[in-house]
Amino acid sequence: MFNNNNTAEPKKSTTSLADNVIKYVRLLIEDTRLNVAEKLTRLLAAVAFCSVLLILGIVTLVYISMAVAWSLAVTLSPVWSYIIVAGFFVLLVAALIIFRKPLIEDPIARFISRLLLNPPAPSKETQDESTPVS
Repeated sequence: MFNNNNTAEPKKSTTSLADNVIKYVRLLIEDTRLNVAEKLTRLLAAVAFCSVLLILGIVTLVYISMAVAWSLAVTLSPVWSYIIVAGFFVLLVAALIIFRKPLIEDPIARFISRLLLNPPAPSKETQDESTPVS
């Protein structure tokens, strides 16, 4: 009446299903590791690039400011020429503080959000607002 093959068949399918679930979870973990490695690499590369760019920019700015101060020292007192250059940098720092959000915070937030988050997929249900709905 009862066949032993019928009882063994569900066992095989549940074992197979469990194996497939374990393989799937392992693949998800591996995919997550690869995504984290890729995004971390891109983030660190951007930080390194910006650091090098910042250092070179500062060195260039020091030389340019020294040249401007030296040029102004020809017509003004050397003290006043350095005060004028320093005043320019004070105004530049004040402008950076005032416009910190649009110049610094927003671009960094956009870069990190593009790096870490996937853009939303366009929905097929979106509808043109100019066409009437019947």
